[in-house]
Amino acid sequence: MRIAHISDLHLDKTYKKDNLKNTLKLLEYISDNDFDHVVITGDITENAEGSAFELARNIFKKHGLLNPEKLTLTIGNHDIYGGVHLAEDIVNYPNKCKTTNFKSKELEFEYYFRETFANERIIKPTAGRVFPFIKEFDDFVFAGLNSIAEYSVLKNPFASNGKIGFEQIDAVQKTLTKYHLHKKQIIILAHHHFCKDNIEPTSDSGSFWHTVEKQTMKLRGKKRILRQLRNTGAGIVLHGHLHESAEYYRKGIRFINSGGTIMSEKSPDMSINKLEFNSSSLKQEFISIPKVSSSNTQKYIPRLPFNYFHSIAKNEINMN
Repeated sequence: MRIAHISDLHLDKTYKKDNLKNTLKLLEYISDNDFDHVVITGDITENAEGSAFELARNIFKKHGLLNPEKLTLTIGNHDIYGGVHLAEDIVNYPNKCKTTNFKSKELEFEYYFRETFANERIIKPTAGRVFPFIKEFDDFVFAGLNSIAEYSVLKNPFASNGKIGFEQIDAVQKTLTKYHLHKKQIIILAHHHFCKDNIEPTSDSGSFWHTVEKQTMKLRGKKRILRQLRNTGAGIVLHGHLHESAEYYRKGIRFINSGGTIMSEKSPDMSINKLEFNSSSLKQEFISIPKVSSSNTQKYIPRLPFNYFHSIAKNEINMN
């Protein structure tokens, strides 16, 4: 089975329009190269707005991905709290985070991509919650976690830190045991990185806010989380959040970050984490794809579904 692991698309109707063009090119490449499944580990949207979720939904639909056999998603901090773009946003952002209903945004995320969360392969260990979930395949299982920490003035002032509560991984472990899934390769999907070192700001960070945010992109309680993950038998964690593509190991677990898919801070190209599974082995490689250049951007402009998603939104997306 050939899997394309991507992350951090940061799609938005108003901001980061180059991300949209590059996402369309990326998904075109995936469609043309016989990938069986796509995994996206969070920050699908930039501002957690309905229009951005509709945009992402319709792009996935256009590429035949709104299918649990084809697409698996986890949620990112931008899919709950959004981000900062204008000077006045810095003042308004904390209040926006305070008034955000964490559980409601989780349910909204599930609703917009509801087809990918609903079929016989998917097990929900915790009734009434989107995360964690387990999706079973022939040779492996995905365990999707919500690694987003709830907003806190002191512990999470920029809504970018991570937290995975004990109960999430405990529920996964008990469910794996209940359904006798430990013989399969167990792959954890989360948004936040597990890097040990502090994140240093890059010289081309782009803004003061981005530099500050990078200093608060931490997953809290990593030692306990790593112990729990080892107890589940997980051998691989796929994630994003830190905008680079990299592989590293911690406590015997293999971590693969595809956060540099669109917004890489170390490469001018886009990146796909290509995984090929069979019953006895896993092959992994990062594939570089040039971004949409000014010379061929017209090719992708007609593909932008701005009119398309507005025309069907009222019929297909009805958030009652």
